[in-house]
Amino acid sequence: LLRSAYLNGFEEELARYEREFGMSYRPPEEPPGGELIFFLNNGLGPVKSEWSINFFIVRGKGGMVSFVNDEMGLSFPFSAEGSGDAVNLGDLKLVRVAFPKYLERKPSFRRSELLVAGKRYPLEISQDINRIAFATLEDRMIRELAVSLLRLAAKQAAEYAVRKKSEGLGALLSGVNAITEKTDTRNWQTLPYNIHYARIPLPEGTHELELQSQSLQGTRRFSTTLQVVIDRGRTTFQHFHVLDTIPFDQ
Repeated sequence: LLRSAYLNGFEEELARYEREFGMSYRPPEEPPGGELIFFLNNGLGPVKSEWSINFFIVRGKGGMVSFVNDEMGLSFPFSAEGSGDAVNLGDLKLVRVAFPKYLERKPSFRRSELLVAGKRYPLEISQDINRIAFATLEDRMIRELAVSLLRLAAKQAAEYAVRKKSEGLGALLSGVNAITEKTDTRNWQTLPYNIHYARIPLPEGTHELELQSQSLQGTRRFSTTLQVVIDRGRTTFQHFHVLDTIPFDQ
């Protein structure tokens, strides 16, 4: 934190953090070589699938209709007053709403390090793509459920109105509604499960790196050798993607 404040020229913040932490930051002497920042893309991010939630329709006074799922503690009120057949759900008592969910693709390897010139540098996690994906979907779940229910109510109301005039057309519309009640399961499937990194000062010249990864239990191992050219006074970026994942059924 002190280093970042210094490099950004935030002198007031640097002084405040020095007082808060009881530390004094002195920039290191410029190394004779350069610096390597290594990124490891580990595994593959989650894939989207589909699940459905059943809602019971509870009719109230004044044209109010509520979609209720007691198991999940969800209730979405909907006003149908004065709207005529456009929102008439007839004798419908239950609706099913499709919603996306993520399936986690766990990476085969959880610990990684770089071996450079006889020294070992553990890689630290910098971004957890898998965790972000699940948190983002959970954050928008309630909002999108409400929108999906209103959309489904409109479909069911239209089906009810058509069925009153023609049973055949009503059945056809019912089939169309069932087919189109699908959720969007598109997503980026080549993103990594998470991203690790290491920052390593190195002398100028060509260096051989050995990336070593292993599973949590140490039963599976992966190793590969890479080369990198370091220029004096410059930062060099290198990345590598390990695609191995654990099958869903394990």
